[in-house]
Formats: sequence, C-alpha cells, structure tokens
Amino acid sequence: MALQPLTAGELARTPTLFASFMGHVDTRRKTVGELLAIYRARSKTLLPDEDAADDRRVDRFMADMAGNRWREGVVLRIGVFDKAVLMIDGIHRGIAPTACRRCM
Repeated sequence: MALQPLTAGELARTPTLFASFMGHVDTRRKTVGELLAIYRARSKTLLPDEDAADDRRVDRFMADMAGNRWREGVVLRIGVFDKAVLMIDGIHRGIAPTACRRCM
C-alpha cells in the first residue's frame, strides 16, 4: 500500500462508500464533495442530541486544521468493491480539508 497525496479538488471528486449521510438517503454512492454539500445543509439543523454518528465532528476537524492544531496529513482508507475504488474510512476527516480552504 502506498500513500498518495491528493489536492482538495481531487479529494472532493473521490467516491465514497456512502450513499446516505446525515439523514439524506439515496441509492447512488456520493463523492466527498457531495457529502460536503449534504453536511453544509444538514449540520446547521442537526441538534447535538440527534447526532448519534457524531457527524458534526467535521466542524472540530476544520477548526483544528484552520488553527494549525492538526499538523499531520489526513490518512484515508480506500477499498475496491466490484471494481469500484471507494473511500471507506476517514470520510469525516476527508470532508474537513475539502470544506476548509485555509486548511490546505
């Protein structure tokens, strides 16, 4: 396994295992950028006690990255399913630098 750096644009276009996210249900798997759009729309209305999956941790990741408290690279796990290469772990960490231009 080799590590490969991605730009924010490449990361935004990366397909994920998620079709549904934060109450948005779909049948088609989403890219990181599409999950970011869902996150931006839903995070403002999601109450902390309704966030059982702790999806709003993206805000904490963005704050840490913007404040230079996150100094390491973001490591994401990729898997192959039926010949499709998908991000399977680190999705919330992947959304944060895609959203936070000051983080990159």
